[in-house]
Amino acid sequence: MNKAMVVLAIAGFVAGCQASAPPSSFEQSLANVQCVLSEGAKSLTVEQVQSIRNASDNGNVRCKTALGGLYETGRGGVPQDFAKAKSLYESVAAVDGIGYERLARMAEEGHGQARNDVEARRLYQLALTSSDSDKSKLALAKLMEEGRGGPQDLFGAMMYYVEASQHAGDVAWKGIQRIRAQGPVLTPEQTQRYNDVWADTSRKSLNRTTMDIEIALNKHVQRASVSKPVTLQVQGKSGSNVPHIALIQSSGNAEVDQAVIAAFGKYRIPAEPLLPAGQDSWSSERSLKVGL
Repeated sequence: MNKAMVVLAIAGFVAGCQASAPPSSFEQSLANVQCVLSEGAKSLTVEQVQSIRNASDNGNVRCKTALGGLYETGRGGVPQDFAKAKSLYESVAAVDGIGYERLARMAEEGHGQARNDVEARRLYQLALTSSDSDKSKLALAKLMEEGRGGPQDLFGAMMYYVEASQHAGDVAWKGIQRIRAQGPVLTPEQTQRYNDVWADTSRKSLNRTTMDIEIALNKHVQRASVSKPVTLQVQGKSGSNVPHIALIQSSGNAEVDQAVIAAFGKYRIPAEPLLPAGQDSWSSERSLKVGL
């Protein structure tokens, strides 16, 4: 009996040591993923919320942020508590800029406090000293553009919009257009970044269109009815989103060539680059495998 009690005591001691052991890197990574995903989830179970709490208590930064979000919004059955949310974000800010970003948003939106654009602007700037968050850049650029929380700074806003833009037509891209309309001009470095974003967007757009046309036409064009791919030049001109389509290389089948040209004629250019003085057009070649 005594021997059994000793064995149980040892087992309990070992289990206790294991329970208090710090999470492994794999466990930390798994918790990171779970907590990041939880912020976009429509609903959370009691078990999921408890898992977020446990990881937060173990010092996981992403889970502290997620738990702060639950307190801020009152999601997942967690009672809304701005003070607890703020406390968690402050503890995160000591090691990660996302904490300052969340605190800045709370100040800007007046969550648990009077709306304070001055404080929001300061906190977004702090967030960017330790992170490269596009959310912080966009929010700070908007404050600068509108002169909220400090003097209007169109050049500063332009800088952040250019850095935050990921594809032509996104929120940052539209911000750039608004500021350009007021007079400020991009620096050579900003122009290069702007054109790189435009080029990436255009390439993806053209690739998508090329693939869609190939799939659509190959359903109706007989295989082996051509000898080579159709090669087109897609030319854009300033002030118009309608491209000029020219045949560079025939497939060897005039009907297929015309079908491809007609299909590509429906393509519309998503945005324009910033062209050097004296240049008002740009072009790209596309090869389509139709009937091969």
